[in-house]
Amino acid sequence: MEYLEGQSRRNNLVFEGVLESQGESWADAEAKVKKILTEKLQLPPTVELERVHRVGRPDGERSRPRPIVAKLLRWKDRDTILHRAKQLKGTNIYINEDYTDAVKRKRKELMPELRAARERGEIAFLRYDKLIVHPRTTSTPNQGR
Repeated sequence: MEYLEGQSRRNNLVFEGVLESQGESWADAEAKVKKILTEKLQLPPTVELERVHRVGRPDGERSRPRPIVAKLLRWKDRDTILHRAKQLKGTNIYINEDYTDAVKRKRKELMPELRAARERGEIAFLRYDKLIVHPRTTSTPNQGR
């Protein structure tokens, strides 16, 4: 079951930090995502979104806007968006993959180990629900040539 849920989410991206307006419709949320894609990430307007919606119940007292889940028609577009998401640095907008609750829990558990590895100077990152760590190597000139 977990596998099927993960597969159904594979073309999804989660947009966090996108301002929310009172009584916002799904069409409004879609327009905001399209604007981010075209204006901030310089993507062509041909990127097709299958479905876009906010997650959770609207609450007028929320200090943060609800995340937006966008299902993309093509995996390639999703991948391009993730690679260009670093262009949003300095804004309050973040784009992440949409993981199942079990994967989110596992990634959260791995965060202290990830930080520790990076503090040791190792190359460390999360891939799905796994921690990948590579020691930094220094290259030395070839001897005996």
